[in-house]
Amino acid sequence: MPDVYSTTTTQGFGSRIMNSFAGLIIGPLLIIAAIGLLWWNEGRAVQAIVGLNDAASQLVEAQPSGPSPANANKLVHVVGPATAQTPLRDEDVGITFRGQVSVQRNAEMYQWKEEKKEESHDNTGGSQTTTTTYSYSREWSADAIDSSDFKYPDGHQNPDMPFKSSRMSAPDAKLGGWKLDYDTLGRIDITQALNPDAPEGWSRSGGNYYNGEANAPKVGDMRVNYASLPSGTTVSVLALQSGEGFAPFTAKNGYTVDLAATGNHSATEMIENQRKAESTLTWILRGAGTLVMFMGFAAFLSPLSTIASFIPFLGSLVRGAAGFVSFVIAVPLSIVVMALAWFAYRPLLGGGLILLAAGIGYGLWHWHKTRSPHVPAPAPAKA
Repeated sequence: MPDVYSTTTTQGFGSRIMNSFAGLIIGPLLIIAAIGLLWWNEGRAVQAIVGLNDAASQLVEAQPSGPSPANANKLVHVVGPATAQTPLRDEDVGITFRGQVSVQRNAEMYQWKEEKKEESHDNTGGSQTTTTTYSYSREWSADAIDSSDFKYPDGHQNPDMPFKSSRMSAPDAKLGGWKLDYDTLGRIDITQALNPDAPEGWSRSGGNYYNGEANAPKVGDMRVNYASLPSGTTVSVLALQSGEGFAPFTAKNGYTVDLAATGNHSATEMIENQRKAESTLTWILRGAGTLVMFMGFAAFLSPLSTIASFIPFLGSLVRGAAGFVSFVIAVPLSIVVMALAWFAYRPLLGGGLILLAAGIGYGLWHWHKTRSPHVPAPAPAKA
C-alpha cells in the first residue's frame, strides 16, 4: 500500500464567503483571548520579580548535616552530597540500578506518523481548489501516536505503547542529613548517561537499548536510554525547611520557590537563574499573545480577501493588505495591553511602554506612507 495519498476538492465562491464570515465571530474571540493572555502574563511576571526579591531577603544558609529547629518553615539553601542505598529497578525492561539516587528513563516506540500538507489556489469566479497530501512515515516517538485518527489508517496502525518515559528515585535518598523527596529530586535535571548491561530480550547499540533490531526496527519496537544521579553527587536545594526535608516556599505575594540542581550553586546564583527562566517565559508568552492578536484581526478581515478573490490577483493583493493592517494594529495594541497591565504594578515602566507603542505605531504608519505612490495634484487649467 502506498504511503502517500492526495485528494483534490473545490469549494464554491458562495460557500467560501459564508465560511469566511465566521471570522467576524472568531476574530473578536481571539482578540479577547490575546488581551487576557497578555494581561495575565504581565501580572505573572511582576509576581515572579517581587516573589524572588522577597525570597532573596528571607533565605537562610543551612548546613548539609541536617535540619535545624531554628530554621523550621524558613527558606533554606543547602548544598551537599546526595546519597541512597536502595537499588532502583526498571520492571518494564528488567534492569536493576545500584548506587543511584535517581534514574531517568527515556522511552520511545517505533510508530507510524501522518503528515498533512495543503496547497490551495483561487480560481476565476471566486472558487478555490485545494490539494491535500497525506504522507506516512515511521519514526521513533516518545509520545503514543493514535493511528485511529489517521485519514488512511489501513496499513498504518500503531499498537498501544507498553510503557513511557519515567523518573525513578530511591525512597531513602538524602542530601547529607536531609531527606530528599520524589518531588525535589524530580526538579533536578540529570544528564549523566547510564549504560548497564542489556537484559534478556534486549540489545544495546550506542547508548540505547532495543527490544528488536536496532538497524531494522519494526512498528511497535521500543527503544530506551537512561540518565542518572549517582550517589555522592553534589546537589543544591533552595526550598522551605519542612520536617526532615523540603517543601515549596511561598513568598508573601503567593509566588512559589522550590529549586534544586546538581552542582554547588550559591543561593544568589539559583535565584538569578530562576529570574532568567521567568524572563524567558514572559517573552515567549508575550510573543504568543501578540501572534494570537494578529490572528484575531486577520480572521476578522478575512471576508474582504474572500470577496476580492472573485478575481484571483485582486484576492492576493487584498489578503496581503489585510495581513499588513492586522500586523500594524496587533503589535502596538499588544504593547498597550502590556503597558496597562504594568500600570497596575509599576506605573513608571507602564508609561514607558505606552510611549514605545505610540512610537512603533507612528513609525509603521510613516513607513507605509512613504512607500505609498505619490499622486501629484492636477495642474490648473489654462485660461
